[in-house]
Amino acid sequence: MNLFFATPEKASSHELNQQTTLVGSDAALRTLLECSNDLLLVLNDKRQALIANQETLDHFGLADNNDLAGRRPGELLGCVNSSSMMGCGASPWCRSCQINLAIIECLRDDTRVSENATVCVNHPKGPQSRCFQVRCIPYRSDNQRLVLTSLTETTRWRNLETLERYFITDFSHAVTSIDCQTKMARNSRHEDLSGILSDLERRALILESDIRLHRFLLGHTNERYVRRPSEILLNEVIELAIDGIAESPFIVGKSLERAKKASDTRIYLDWEILVRVLQNMLLNAFEHTDPGRSVRFEVSCEDKDTISFNVWNHRQVIEQMRLRIFQRHFSSRRDSGRGLGTYAIKLLSEGFLNGQVSFDTAESGTTFRLTLHLR
Repeated sequence: MNLFFATPEKASSHELNQQTTLVGSDAALRTLLECSNDLLLVLNDKRQALIANQETLDHFGLADNNDLAGRRPGELLGCVNSSSMMGCGASPWCRSCQINLAIIECLRDDTRVSENATVCVNHPKGPQSRCFQVRCIPYRSDNQRLVLTSLTETTRWRNLETLERYFITDFSHAVTSIDCQTKMARNSRHEDLSGILSDLERRALILESDIRLHRFLLGHTNERYVRRPSEILLNEVIELAIDGIAESPFIVGKSLERAKKASDTRIYLDWEILVRVLQNMLLNAFEHTDPGRSVRFEVSCEDKDTISFNVWNHRQVIEQMRLRIFQRHFSSRRDSGRGLGTYAIKLLSEGFLNGQVSFDTAESGTTFRLTLHLR
């Protein structure tokens, strides 16, 4: 049987009825369920729900525990992967599902487990990411191994935290850059002033674009994001992107390899967003590059209407991360990473630049690729 993660076997109807009756008669467990305001489920050793508190039943629109019994967390949450193959826990995506990992670790090690999880759920407007803090506690009732599983939704908080971390860091870098250019202008010779002021104006435009994007993504405005394409040299975009990450701690002890300068191609698009995307691609690569190693940045003009940006680093993306690499809030790190990361690369490139983002990974390294069609 070609399973990817967890065993698909479920308890028989007879076993399920016995287990449900057993936990329903556990006075301590019933009291605990009544006292909790979180979504709280009691799972058996096959990750199936037996009973839950009233808040959980109301949240999922269930009449009583009879409608709940036998379902797994992904099936209750409406996870897009729970209907694939043999149900919740058995698809390729499930190998990196923190809810399932927490439940299995709790059962295996007989210990408390707490994780932050992101679930891609079905929605009338299309799949959406929902975030939860999941807590699992082992419990025994008449020698039955159970898991008390608490789910606290943190989607809004994670959205705010992620966007704040992502943009505040970039705001700080942009303001520092503008401050440096202002000091240069103050001490420059007259013949150098025009170039410095032009560069200063571009950096201010990038900062203003970031603020508008931040407001738009947070939903602080009901207006659509208004695109402002303008003409700029491709080489200038590249220089702005590289210069904008110069102060990042992720590049300390590492180097950037660049191919020869691109031709003096003029491009017409929202170049402020392109600068931000390229910075994200570079920072993502540097973040996953070991000290003493290099990141490779190449730009190729395939024809007059198509440009490709390739960023390579030496690490391979592990298999269980590949399917989720562009998912919002998902990180390959145990902490929350630097922010929107690869999700932002895809969101800004495809949503605002009409580009295509892809990646290739092998033992020789990983390449992220952005392709822009200028017409």
